[in-house]
Amino acid sequence: MKAQRAIQQIIRPKSVSEAVLDQLRSDIVTNKFELGQKISEAQLSELYNVTKAPIRAAYIRLEAEGLIEIRAQAGTFVFNLSAEELQALAELRAALELQAISLAMARNLSPLQREVSANYDEMVKCADSGDADGYQKLDTNLHMLFVQHANSPFLAETYASKVSGRFAALRTRFSQQKKHIEHSLAEHKGLRDAIMAGDIDAATKLLSAHIGYSQVYYRGFAKG
Repeated sequence: MKAQRAIQQIIRPKSVSEAVLDQLRSDIVTNKFELGQKISEAQLSELYNVTKAPIRAAYIRLEAEGLIEIRAQAGTFVFNLSAEELQALAELRAALELQAISLAMARNLSPLQREVSANYDEMVKCADSGDADGYQKLDTNLHMLFVQHANSPFLAETYASKVSGRFAALRTRFSQQKKHIEHSLAEHKGLRDAIMAGDIDAATKLLSAHIGYSQVYYRGFAKG
């Protein structure tokens, strides 16, 4: 048999609907729109130079992810959270992430250790260089690693649809201060060390404390 040459796969281009969904999600997460801001199909259609159909399709997905709120007779608004809603979201996040990190360390410890360590090293670089936006993206990614390596599809689906986007948006808006980043980095170092040691009990305790601190910190920015 002749040796086959490596053949590069064709990458399917994004549809307009996928591109609009990704862009609008990114614009909400990265603070292009304010929390609670009203957005309209006409406004976004002009902004993205597309018809209203892909905007409507994006609305359906982003409402399911909790990033927008569609109010009858009032319009569509970027999400905002009361203190009570933030507490409920933090409780869901804790339940999912604590289960995820336990499963990930039990099922995929070596790849988890490798990727968490590499991610943490990049966080240190961003903190040292003052790249707050880069740091927050890596922060979000580090927590996603727990979910990805848990190998639990329904857990991952719930986390992606209910938790990840909203906390990423909160980090972008309210976690830019150097003092907060220093505190965050210290907490993530503890997490990294526990994961590298394979200590599930220590990792879950540190993660629980980290999420609890985040809840208290963001409560100061909650609406109402």
